[in-house]
Amino acid sequence: VFFSSIRPPRDQRAVVGTDGEEIVKAPPRGKNYRPLYEIPHMFDAREFLRKKLINKNVQCTLDYISPPRENFPEKYCYTVSIGGQNVAEAMVAKGLATCVRYRQDDDQRSSAYDQLIAAEQQAIKGLKGLHAKKDNATLRVNDLTVDHSRIKIQYLPSWQRALRTEAIVEFVASGSRLRIFVQRDSCLVTFLLAGISCPRSSRPALNGVPAQEGEPFGDEALTFTRERVLQRDVSVHIDTTDKAGSSVIGWLWTDSGANLSVALVEEGLAEVHFSAEKSEYYRQLKSAEDRAKAAKKNIWTNYVEEVPKEKTVTEEEKEDKVVADRKVNYENVIVTEITETLTFFAQSVESGSKLESLMSKLHADFQSNPPIAGSYTPKRGDLVAAQFTLDNQWYRAKVERVQGSNATVLYIDYGNKEVSVALTNIYISASSLDPFPA
Repeated sequence: VFFSSIRPPRDQRAVVGTDGEEIVKAPPRGKNYRPLYEIPHMFDAREFLRKKLINKNVQCTLDYISPPRENFPEKYCYTVSIGGQNVAEAMVAKGLATCVRYRQDDDQRSSAYDQLIAAEQQAIKGLKGLHAKKDNATLRVNDLTVDHSRIKIQYLPSWQRALRTEAIVEFVASGSRLRIFVQRDSCLVTFLLAGISCPRSSRPALNGVPAQEGEPFGDEALTFTRERVLQRDVSVHIDTTDKAGSSVIGWLWTDSGANLSVALVEEGLAEVHFSAEKSEYYRQLKSAEDRAKAAKKNIWTNYVEEVPKEKTVTEEEKEDKVVADRKVNYENVIVTEITETLTFFAQSVESGSKLESLMSKLHADFQSNPPIAGSYTPKRGDLVAAQFTLDNQWYRAKVERVQGSNATVLYIDYGNKEVSVALTNIYISASSLDPFPA
């Protein structure tokens, strides 16, 4: 559908005559040229129409058919109305379009042409839009679909911190691959739906690249996504990027609040990807997939649920299972040491009297037979008796490290460590090697 008798904003490098026709066309731009953003007021005009017309019922009146010319096919030109308002007239009144000038004998024009001319005169007087005296600045867009290098460093951290980011879906390449425009950051970026695996859609031949056939239900997934989000306001939460760092991966909610990943799975046009298991939406996705399987929707048309085979359990396996079953045996303990790594040591209350008896025996041994200096050289891993600095009493210990004339020991009955114990205060005795467990 083309609007009758109006023209959108044009490249300012073109030379236009008094009748509004281009005398000299604008020279060609580079391959990354984005007219929607780079032609002044083109984005404003698109946004006006998008917000006014998307998903709305309109009335179209055919005014004329423009014949084909310059390799362009014929155009069917309409007066489009919504709620009794002429949309073209509203655009012209805001300075977002201009009127086509005709010869007097040319009656192929809008049925509301006089109103269009009057609206344009009012826009010129009010210096609106295209008629403003100041230079019409273009919209500066960071095209991250071409320049991927800035995604991770400049934009990804703030997108990850945001709970939701508002965006416009500019293009849908497949059921799960889109191009979105984030107005807040003036960015175009390729967006991949998280948590799902979607069948690939077919691709037409383009720039010498042959056409590619799609996977089953790939085109249906593309249509499903396109009908729900193309040119719509959406909310996204961006989690990460793909391996190449050229696209972002995240979750998308439609203007009605539906999670698009869940909606595709529910319709049987995608399956849950294993990466969704760590997501807060995994339960929703799995439930949606189970319903799609039960209803045999689309990719699950021929799905047959696997019935688990009953395994015959032998008597030996039963016995092994009984042995393997965990038995809970609670004990009363006293915590003696808590380390910096949040592990702790404890003594059994039942064995407390045995430990006290062992300690009394150890202390008595060293009182009656004090160690002889130099008679023993401790090594790492030795079970010994060491004299604790704070009370000068002897306790069972394990040598963890020897350095020079000092050693680091672990008091095995209490769990505390001492870093600088003199080697002369470490000795082996019969009591230190007592088999009573630490």
